Amino acid sequence: MSNSNNLHWASRGIAVGSVVIAMLGAVLAPAADAAVRHDLKDPCGYQGWGQYRHCDGGTGSTIMLDVQDIWGNIYRYCVGPGVTDLQPVIRWRVTGAWWNGGVGCSPGYYGPA
Repeated sequence: MSNSNNLHWASRGIAVGSVVIAMLGAVLAPAADAAVRHDLKDPCGYQGWGQYRHCDGGTGSTIMLDVQDIWGNIYRYCVGPGVTDLQPVIRWRVTGAWWNGGVGCSPGYYGPA
């Protein structure tokens, strides 16, 4: 009898433990998610008017961009986290910018592609 009683309490403990773990996961998951998410009012990527927002999730990474002017010329520009104004170093109006796959560069203008 004691074995069946022990088995009953063991299975009950597993069920209660599972519920507690599920509840903790439900409470902690939104907090972890909030650290990675960005407001819709502050989207990542090209913002228009020569502005580019690099969202790195807190890693401090730098990325290499291809930046296009109004004539279709492409330039290389490395940016760090946050918003960077790409326009001051490019003679003609910037019309777009996108990540070209490069990482770990030193922030700044690199010239024509």
